[in-house]
This record gives sequence, structure tokens and C-alpha cells, in this order.
Amino acid sequence: MKKILFIILSFLITSIYGQDSNADFDLIKSKNELWNNSFNKRDTINLYTLYSPESIMISAGGKWFNKEEIKGLIRRLYNRRPDITWYNELQKIEVNKQWSVAYETGIWTESWTEKNDTEKSTIVGKYWIMYRKKDNEWIVHSSIYTPINCKGSYCEK
Repeated sequence: MKKILFIILSFLITSIYGQDSNADFDLIKSKNELWNNSFNKRDTINLYTLYSPESIMISAGGKWFNKEEIKGLIRRLYNRRPDITWYNELQKIEVNKQWSVAYETGIWTESWTEKNDTEKSTIVGKYWIMYRKKDNEWIVHSSIYTPINCKGSYCEK
């Protein structure tokens, strides 16, 4: 009887933990989808909900140390590159439930047409995002975008 109770209890704990983990993975995956949809539709209201006030973004082009600086970067990108597209292709999510942080990695692709060009410039690289869970919501704490390949006139400058 004790053995059966132990098996049932183990199953319940595993089921609860697994459901919790799946919920976190689904929430983080939805953040990735929100980034891709919002950025490419110029929906900055939803896009900016991804970031906490103390968020940090780093790329080969610079460092932005809070949500307001990240907003400024995105506004400048939209102004300088009216046809810009940016996709984060999620490859892996890892969650540290103990510290309420998560890690997303993948491939980032950014494309746009430089002024007076007919062909797009395209950057493809690796990215990682660290999320923090606050009030049951996953928020971007920091992100790094590392360019690996670049094609087009922008890359030749």
C-alpha cells in the first residue's frame, strides 16, 4: 500500500512540476512571438511591454541601458530603415524556477533596404535573452545580438 501511495504521490508531483514548466515555456515562447509580430507590424505599444525599466540590450552597434534607451533605438531603426524586418527564431528555452529567470537563444535576422539601394542588406546572427519573472509575468531583463553574417551594401561600409 505504501508503495502504491508513493507512486501516486510521485506521479502527482511530476505532473504538477511538468505543467508548471510547460506553462513557463509557453509564456516565454509567446514573448518571442510578441517580439516578432509587434516589431514587424510597428506595434510599439505591445513591443515595449516586453521590457522592464532596467532592461539592457547589447549588439555590435552599441549598448542601451534601460527601457527608454531601447525605445529610442527602435524608433531610430524605424526612421532610418522604413522597410526593416527583424525576426528572432527561437531555438532553445531554459528556465531556472528557483531564481525565476529564463534563457532564450536562437537566430536573429534583420533586413532592410539602404537609401538609394535596390537590394536589401541582411544581418544574420545569434541572440540570447534573459527573462526575469515578476508578478507571474516574464519580462526581458537583458539581451545580446551578435552578428555572424552580413550581406548587402550596409555590410560593405
